[in-house]
Amino acid sequence: MGGLRRIAAVVGTGAVLLAAGCGDGPPADQTRPDAVDTSTPVPWRADGALDRVARSQEAAAEAAWRRAELAALEDVHTVRAALRRAMLSGAISRARLRRHRAAYDGARRAARVLTGARAAEERAVLGSVDALAAADRLVPSRFPAVFLNLRRNTRTWTQAPFPATGERRMFGRHPAVFQYVPGRGMQLHPLATWGKVNARLRGCLHTRCAERPLRRRVDALARLGARRGGFVAWEYYYAYAQGTPPWMSGMAQATAVQALSRAARAFRARRYARIARRALGAFDAAPPTGVAVPSDGGRRYVMYSFAPTLRILNGELQAVNGLRDAAVLGRSPRAARLVRAGDRAARAALGGFDTGAWSLYSAAGGESTLAYHELTTTFLGDLCRRTRRAEYCRAERRFARYVREPPRIGIAPLQGLWAQRSTPLRFTLSKGSAVRVRVVGPRGVVLARDLQLGRGGHELAWTPPSRGRFSVHVDARGPEGRLGRSDRTVRVVLPKPKPKPKPKRPRPPERQGAAGDEQRGGLG
Repeated sequence: MGGLRRIAAVVGTGAVLLAAGCGDGPPADQTRPDAVDTSTPVPWRADGALDRVARSQEAAAEAAWRRAELAALEDVHTVRAALRRAMLSGAISRARLRRHRAAYDGARRAARVLTGARAAEERAVLGSVDALAAADRLVPSRFPAVFLNLRRNTRTWTQAPFPATGERRMFGRHPAVFQYVPGRGMQLHPLATWGKVNARLRGCLHTRCAERPLRRRVDALARLGARRGGFVAWEYYYAYAQGTPPWMSGMAQATAVQALSRAARAFRARRYARIARRALGAFDAAPPTGVAVPSDGGRRYVMYSFAPTLRILNGELQAVNGLRDAAVLGRSPRAARLVRAGDRAARAALGGFDTGAWSLYSAAGGESTLAYHELTTTFLGDLCRRTRRAEYCRAERRFARYVREPPRIGIAPLQGLWAQRSTPLRFTLSKGSAVRVRVVGPRGVVLARDLQLGRGGHELAWTPPSRGRFSVHVDARGPEGRLGRSDRTVRVVLPKPKPKPKPKRPRPPERQGAAGDEQRGGLG
């Protein structure tokens, strides 16, 4: 037996060296070696030494083969190459490789078979996946979201009714929400997706709720996060405005963090809090990787990672709200620090979004729709109750009052009006409204205009047809549905007649007198 052990020790040493990579591996084009056949009985089976040798040899050959395959794919930037690299590096299993490849191949077949708008939408989604691969951005952590998006599009364009613009859909029991973006297909919408789950989890903090289905939803959404700049992010994978995929939203990221923090508390599951903490890096990183921008002695968290100068109030308020839940529910000091920075910037910015009658959607931009105005008011109320900051409370009261007030209309004085001569009809609106302008004279309506106008001053040209008294009526229905009205009566007179030209007097003839004689004499 001593001799057998010495033989085994020598053979084992050679196996270690081989496993460490000594010597050249097989060429890249060599086929994968088969496993060593251990089915033939050997006299040393009980010792197991040759089994270990065989396994070591097989492992070394496998590693060499993988290295050669990866080297061959180094300069290939296609979807299939990205999938194969992930499998060879151990990031995904062979089963997952087959599943993702089937989704991609199925989408390509559908794009060839479909016609018209359905084919165009399917090709657009395929093109975005190809573009990610070409830019080396189709990394394994993005596979779950990207290929789920691809499968949902193939199903939509081959089986489902054509969606309306902006329509949102869910498929089966999966909690992901998809929105139709014309020319971009059905696209995964992280904000809508996490928003639905987040709303349900809010109630779970105070009352018992169906834990098992909600946990399945949270788990499914957590798997759609991708590694981005050292943190986990729930990204968008289509081109929008000047943004190219993959981009992220501070509002969507904060909503995900908030939902995970609520799930951790409601279900007493620490792993959700850990995922939430992994997502906080987005609020420390600057665009385009993250969403943090220094501002007003603090830090604001932008809506779009590709648009750092765009300020959208509801998004920045929700970012502070979501981070506060991570700080309080998740007991995260890092989140607490981020909340303090975001709070300072948000409170300093509030005045710039208040018009005195409504809210602005973006700084120096247009007014909010009713839905966005009410959403902003809700976020302000949450921050008022949680922080007791006077700035949030005052802003909430003002914004809530604006919904109860009709538009204010001011018609400028109209004086010195003459018939048949054009004159400007000027008026102001306190908020964007559907406007109805009517001018009524002795013979009925002489001006009728229906317009959709924003806040501020406006002017319409008007030519009174005759003399007499005219009534000017301006009605405005604001986004909240309330009607404002203003009237003014004006007097129109006939224009003054042009003065008659004075008749020209005949020029008197020149007189020849003594002066002329003297002139003639002097010349002589």
